[in-house]
Amino acid sequence: MTPVRKGLPVLKLVAVSGAPEARAADLIAFAVFTEERGPATGTAGATTTSARLQSGKKAGARKAAPTGKRAGGARFAGSAELQHIDVALDGLLSDVAAAEAFTGAAGQTLLLHTHGKLPAARVLLIGLGAADKTGPDAFRRFAGTAVRVADRCKAKKAVVVVPEDGAVRLEARVQAAAEGALLASYRFDKYLTKDRPSSSLEQVELALPTRVRVDESLTRARAVADGVGLARDLVNEPAGTLTPVEFARRAVETGKAAGLKVTVLDERALARERMGMLLAVAKAASPYTPPRVVRLEYRPKKKATKHIVLVGKGLTFDSGGLDIKPADGMLDMKVDMSGAAAVLGAMLAIGRIRPDVAVTGYLGCVENGIGGNAYHPGDILKSRKGLTVEINNTDAEGRLVLGDCIDLAITEQKPDLLIDLATLTGACMVALGPSTAGLFTDDDALAEDIKTIGKRNGEDFWRLPLNDDLLGQLKSTIADMKNTGLRYGGAITAALFLKQFVDQRTNWAHLDIAGPATTDKDADYMVKGGAGFGVRTLVGLIDPR
Repeated sequence: MTPVRKGLPVLKLVAVSGAPEARAADLIAFAVFTEERGPATGTAGATTTSARLQSGKKAGARKAAPTGKRAGGARFAGSAELQHIDVALDGLLSDVAAAEAFTGAAGQTLLLHTHGKLPAARVLLIGLGAADKTGPDAFRRFAGTAVRVADRCKAKKAVVVVPEDGAVRLEARVQAAAEGALLASYRFDKYLTKDRPSSSLEQVELALPTRVRVDESLTRARAVADGVGLARDLVNEPAGTLTPVEFARRAVETGKAAGLKVTVLDERALARERMGMLLAVAKAASPYTPPRVVRLEYRPKKKATKHIVLVGKGLTFDSGGLDIKPADGMLDMKVDMSGAAAVLGAMLAIGRIRPDVAVTGYLGCVENGIGGNAYHPGDILKSRKGLTVEINNTDAEGRLVLGDCIDLAITEQKPDLLIDLATLTGACMVALGPSTAGLFTDDDALAEDIKTIGKRNGEDFWRLPLNDDLLGQLKSTIADMKNTGLRYGGAITAALFLKQFVDQRTNWAHLDIAGPATTDKDADYMVKGGAGFGVRTLVGLIDPR
């Protein structure tokens, strides 16, 4: 199948078994856990980290190390592989680990050149912390870090040893590690004409502790990573390139490649659908960048167990409208379509992994521009649902677009569950910081599922209240409601606004991803720029294999 995106390189990813230290490579990476001990005598409630490290297999799983060399490996008593490597290096690995105070704490790394004493040119140790506190995302970070270091070393081939320890099933560890390796290799360099960074890494082998087929895990990892990469590409694109029309074109291309049914509603179709709020937001930009709503449908071959709808805010640029943003607040507003990017990325992955659940995605693609045709503060708009809305801030446009899209989705699909994603409020970032998304729902079980699956996938959600006491802030004397409330509790009142368009017709969750939609630095599998946040959680929620 022809790839629909360019950000992930053609990285050969294979799973192998057997003695990993015997494999020829430019770099071999081991995950190392700290060994937690109980409280020392006379020290109530304390735990200490042992000087010994574990990488997964018990010592003695192989024959004893050959004699005649300096005794090494005492520091790695929990790992047969590292014992053999340490002996082969005349104890240098344990000496350097001691000198560098390498304990296996999460995030620690130790890189050592083997100088021809092993088939691998370099050995990399990456700390994961305590094994009993490790989740799948630790293996994603581990593999991502290994790929980053291999890339810095100009390696062509790297071996990533998937450890045996950790309270995570092997298939999940393999999928997470494969995702981490692929996502760490992401690049958005299409506009660089000089000094374009290059990568020499061509192959990553995942060395497994046992001989087992993990083809499904690798296939799923590639599908999810491609979905995240697609979302990152879209978020990183300049607004002058990724107009609503171009976003829709790429959605059609993506949907066809994934075997989805795709429908695009242009401004005439949107007018027939009475989507007055969305069309008002689009008015100023419409002569040049008219709006589009894209519907993508996946249906399983067997009878669907349930139907889930995803709705994404796709503001390809947000100037604030007549309530114009200040210059520094407008600079990154190309990312205001991150919710729609996440929905499209998730739909790409869903089309490839083919779950037993029916899934429909809606992308509300609009530009909030400035001009003589712009909608005004004080205007009263009629929504598709029939509710009238007084505009007291044209920069609170995302909820207007989402409100019409949510009503369209519910009336067309009658889903069992609807989830919307949006970079909706700065207030959510103020409350939760840059790396945590706000989660709003009345369903306690759904909230826990999203938080748990998010944590498993390295995406952090925190539940905020749908406090009906704040609904009065949206009261208008001349319309059914206003589009914003007071300054305080802004993320909550935005969610309460959307709730009026759900109107108890389906189970619903709103994810405000304003903070984690982008990241400002490179780390493990994260790359500065668009994060593709939400894709992994959506896929995990829809198909939790």
